[in-house]
Amino acid sequence: MNTMHHFLLVLAAFYLISSQSSFAADEDFLWVWHHVYITNDLPGDPSKTLMVHCKDKTKDLGFKYLSQKQVFHFKASIDFFRRRLFFCNMQWNGKQTYIDAFYAKRDENRCRKHCMWSVREDGFYFSKGDSHWNREYQW
Repeated sequence: MNTMHHFLLVLAAFYLISSQSSFAADEDFLWVWHHVYITNDLPGDPSKTLMVHCKDKTKDLGFKYLSQKQVFHFKASIDFFRRRLFFCNMQWNGKQTYIDAFYAKRDENRCRKHCMWSVREDGFYFSKGDSHWNREYQW
């Protein structure tokens, strides 16, 4: 077999393995996409918005201003070396902090389909799409 046949065989095997995997996230041939949701669950004056600014090494998602119960959603892919990191600056009511909203090594198997964040008065809670929430960051 020549080199081109080996390459095509490996490519076909990779496709079959990835298409048969049990990923619950969006998939295409080369990338697995995870959905990240950040919800403003803060109490108090509805006119006080939560400022969210998320980005990774190459992509800036811009500034978002979330009213109470409003959700910001973005998709993140797993890169080959599992280094993809989206971090977010959060500001509300004179408080500010950064969180790692999506980190490939941490979230590849933890989230599976949905990486959900609830921003509350006492911190930042994570859920993998079920009803169980864990506080992972404080203001």
